[in-house]
Amino acid sequence: MKKQAGFSLLEVMISVVIAGIALLGLAAAQLKSLQYATNSFHYTVSLIQGQNSIERIWPRICEIQKTNPALFQDADFRASLAPQVADYQITIPATYNDDMQINVAWVDERMTDNAENQISLNASFPDLSAVCL
Repeated sequence: MKKQAGFSLLEVMISVVIAGIALLGLAAAQLKSLQYATNSFHYTVSLIQGQNSIERIWPRICEIQKTNPALFQDADFRASLAPQVADYQITIPATYNDDMQINVAWVDERMTDNAENQISLNASFPDLSAVCL
């Protein structure tokens, strides 16, 4: 009886199947990683968009708090608070309050949970009505 040296065809085929399954698993993990990386990018940009909206309120804070509270409901003023990128939607309370919540949302169809496609920022403004001219 001869001793066999090397691998049989069956062993090679099983190894190829196992390697194929492993590569499919790696591809799925890479796809999921890219999905969350994209959502993380949207999260970062939405934070910047929300902060920009809060910062745009500051130059008019005296007017909003003391002389013209209706300015906060003015369509042009509210349009100036909108994000510069159309991919993001901002939700601002209808009336001004020194403490308010601002929400920024985006659409990412790869994410199944819409709660992962939005952020909330809590804006707190000091009462400056006593020192405003």
